[in-house]
Amino acid sequence: MKLQYWILACAAAAAAGFAGCSYDRGEAALQPQGAGFFFSEDGGSAKLAYGVANSDDVGLMMECAEGSQTVRVSDLIRSSPSPLLVLASSGRSSELKPVVEAGEGGSIFTVSAPTAAPALAGFRYSGKIEVAYAGLNYRLAARPSEKPVVDRFFAACDGQNA
Repeated sequence: MKLQYWILACAAAAAAGFAGCSYDRGEAALQPQGAGFFFSEDGGSAKLAYGVANSDDVGLMMECAEGSQTVRVSDLIRSSPSPLLVLASSGRSSELKPVVEAGEGGSIFTVSAPTAAPALAGFRYSGKIEVAYAGLNYRLAARPSEKPVVDRFFAACDGQNA
């Protein structure tokens, strides 16, 4: 059921033009109006989504089972599928092999990595992350007011929530 919700959210995002962001030389600031990082917890899982609040307009999604120390990263494929996804942050990078899942509104990729993976550790520290695959490259940055939700997400994944 979670995959179906994610596919529907991605389809809605694509229909809303979220995937139609312009890319200049393979780099783009994926920053729709009102977008930001949002944290939620539900039945032993934690989610950190980049998108527009109270909408299906979701870009990058990170999920974990609380205490698992493993993050599942999902995103709508906005380019050709690629055999390699590169996450980077704070001068650290992680090269991961994505799994591509077909959906009605387009395909999504998912990768899993430990919270201690170099790029995720960098993102946890800085609140900034870069995503690259198949010639596409975009960066997201948490605003100072959003950095606590990034910290809260990783604390939940590591089982450190009080």
